[in-house]
Amino acid sequence: MNRTLIATALATALVGLAPAHAATPSLTVYSGDHDAVVQSDATPGGPGFALYRSTLGFDLDAGDNTRRLGGLPGALDASSVRLRPLGEATVRGQRFDFALAGQEALLKRAIGQSITVEQAVGDSRQTYAGVLLAAGNGLTLRLPDGRVKMLADYASFELAALPEGMVVEPTLAWDIDAARAGRQDFELGYSTAGLAWRAEYQADLSGGTKACRMALEGAAMVVNRSGADFNGVALTLVAGEPNRVSAPGPEMYAKDMMMARGSAAPQAPPALASGQYHAYRQPASSTLPQGSVQRLPLVDRAQGVACERRYETRAEFGDWRPPQPMIDANFNSPAGEQPVIASLRFKNASQAGLGMPLPAGRVRVFDNGDLLGEANLGHTPANAEVSLALGTVFDLSAERTRESFSVDRAGRQMEERISVLVRNAKSEAATVRVVEPLPRWSDWEIVSSTTPALRKDAQSAAFDLAVPAGGEARITYTVRYRWAPDVPVN
Repeated sequence: MNRTLIATALATALVGLAPAHAATPSLTVYSGDHDAVVQSDATPGGPGFALYRSTLGFDLDAGDNTRRLGGLPGALDASSVRLRPLGEATVRGQRFDFALAGQEALLKRAIGQSITVEQAVGDSRQTYAGVLLAAGNGLTLRLPDGRVKMLADYASFELAALPEGMVVEPTLAWDIDAARAGRQDFELGYSTAGLAWRAEYQADLSGGTKACRMALEGAAMVVNRSGADFNGVALTLVAGEPNRVSAPGPEMYAKDMMMARGSAAPQAPPALASGQYHAYRQPASSTLPQGSVQRLPLVDRAQGVACERRYETRAEFGDWRPPQPMIDANFNSPAGEQPVIASLRFKNASQAGLGMPLPAGRVRVFDNGDLLGEANLGHTPANAEVSLALGTVFDLSAERTRESFSVDRAGRQMEERISVLVRNAKSEAATVRVVEPLPRWSDWEIVSSTTPALRKDAQSAAFDLAVPAGGEARITYTVRYRWAPDVPVN
């Protein structure tokens, strides 16, 4: 998915999350890009996406007026800005002036204007005043007497005013026509990069392998590196990432990152439908300073959630599927040590103590205060199964061996015999799920196994192997592959 700003039509549709003519400005921040926003500067088309909406009031004269608004995000998408009159006025033109990009840009825009330049000469300074003719490798001035002076280096310069169209902060300017004098209201909406959020969960486990229970709670981590403060906004967090099209823009300044902690509301907001996504509207107004990370309530603590602790080992082959039977004897022959991974499984169901949409984020899992590991959770709907890989188990190890392989071309079949040995250095018995890929062809069956096989999916099988404390156990199985007469085989 393109990580740049959404097209104007989509921005206009999605901004409808806020109530019309709301007195409180609204800010809708979409999930995704959290880590990229934390590490980036405020740039139009950069990572992160948010929609802003507010009501502005301007005192207008009858006829033509020019009105400006500063304090805007440096990452604002200028093409998304819409100022809609709520009265009789007409917006005839709109311009977005980016903030100063630096001294070089300022000097180039000041060509043709009067300038005063100081040059260091030994221990003293010489001052020159004139009209700036060129700026690049030094400055070129036309002096009052007509001479042209080239300054290869200079200590400082002074301009009487900023060049036309240059501002010290991102600024919007509108040409407005009013039929009568007086105050009139307008609805302002725009999209900006530099804002993102993700969920942050903590799971506290209790009970052993067969009596696992979990307490789960979640917060939203909202980052603002858009280049502007958002004060007193009605904040909505949307769990979803709409597709966006490319709209590159110039680079902008960004302030240093600072950390801030928001005050938690007594209860997490409910999940509301928002188009194809879920929205979480904060119950009170929020303030998001530029360069801050806020922690806000998201999912109330759920107690006594049924869970399953699992140990798992697998040979890694990826999801590649062969276009024809793989009869090469060297295929599927990795041997040696492979890790045993600890995982946590639970169902996001009301019967298990949950049953709510869980936005994507990071899950930290603890057991009696000890960190078992961290895992990423994707957007998870209600009633979905969740599996989190937490880390490599120190006291369990596995070793895989391919014992035999044979091909019967005439019978259009092949057989392979695999053995997996699991060692347990723990003081208690453990059950390890051995997941075996069956990558040679799509038509297969387990014809013999020392442990009952479970068909995991179209190209893998699983075996639950009981391993005694301080001991080892082995699973050995034979798989037979077959193919039809019209399937080519090299």
